[in-house]
Amino acid sequence: MSVLRFEGVSKVFRSSLRGKYLYTLGPITLGVEQGEIFGYLGPNGAGKTTTLKLAMGLLRATSGKVLIFDRPHDSRSARKCVGFLPEQPYFYQHLTAVELLEFYGDMFGLSRDENRRRALHLLELVGLREFGNAMISKFSKGMLQRIGLAQALVNDPDLVVLDEPMSGLDPVGRREIRDLILDLKSKGKTVFLSSHILQDVEMICDRVGILSAGRILEIASVAEVLDRGVRSVEIQIEGLTVSVARDLGFAGASSLGDKTVVNVAHQDEVNGAIMKLAAAGARVVAVIPLRATLEDYFMSQIAGGGNQEGRAFHTQVRGPRSRERSDRGATGRQSDREELISNTPGKMGR
Repeated sequence: MSVLRFEGVSKVFRSSLRGKYLYTLGPITLGVEQGEIFGYLGPNGAGKTTTLKLAMGLLRATSGKVLIFDRPHDSRSARKCVGFLPEQPYFYQHLTAVELLEFYGDMFGLSRDENRRRALHLLELVGLREFGNAMISKFSKGMLQRIGLAQALVNDPDLVVLDEPMSGLDPVGRREIRDLILDLKSKGKTVFLSSHILQDVEMICDRVGILSAGRILEIASVAEVLDRGVRSVEIQIEGLTVSVARDLGFAGASSLGDKTVVNVAHQDEVNGAIMKLAAAGARVVAVIPLRATLEDYFMSQIAGGGNQEGRAFHTQVRGPRSRERSDRGATGRQSDREELISNTPGKMGR
């Protein structure tokens, strides 16, 4: 079942100057399945944050619809099931960490005792228990990310949407947040996150969607991406010199400490190579697939440009939208200006 579903969702940002289009996202169609961690990847300006804002109802789609648990994303029942961490969270600076979490707990109708227990538990969860009485104004960037993640979990949501959750964290912090996200999955929660840190995405995500210039290039399983990215297989052996390995036909054989290393170009050749080496007296120590990383895959997709659906959409909307703007006149221009102002990051609320 798709916990979060985008059905032909697009967003067009229009300028009041000569009817020009500043930016177009979509149309996007994708589903995030129950219990998975879905990574949303793309270069700066691709539209990742815009997509997440559309899902959270902070922006209104030009076309298409977003569903959460098969309900309209902006319905009260859907919103109660969601926790959200924006890319640049802003919190009331005069509150302490505990007060901040209790403030959000009040929004979800938690009782006083439950609210306090929940706040202390979440601070423990994100590594901020000792800073419970510290003012938010004293928090570093990494600490703000941690408290932001804690507030996203106040209502024990079934769907957690995270925009750059690793931003500003040191390696220890990143490890802790990765473990926390994996723990959410183990409890049956669904996580939809965007990130620039592809190493983290590779370690925790089940599937990824790659976005470029407002269009999805591909949606793929991380496991499948890494499997088809095997470039060669390294076999480490003992009891056989490099020269003997080369005489056996392994021209690229080399030494690694007291071991000899041979490379096999294709996975289906590994068994034959091992039998050949063993027959010559070698003992196999390790067999290591040399894989292309998720970063390699991401870069190849961005360079290749994927399919052309997004470009077709750009072409389709420009003509009729421009004519519509000419007909609307001054009133339409004013409404466009208001839309652009209301959708700037500075205006984003919770």
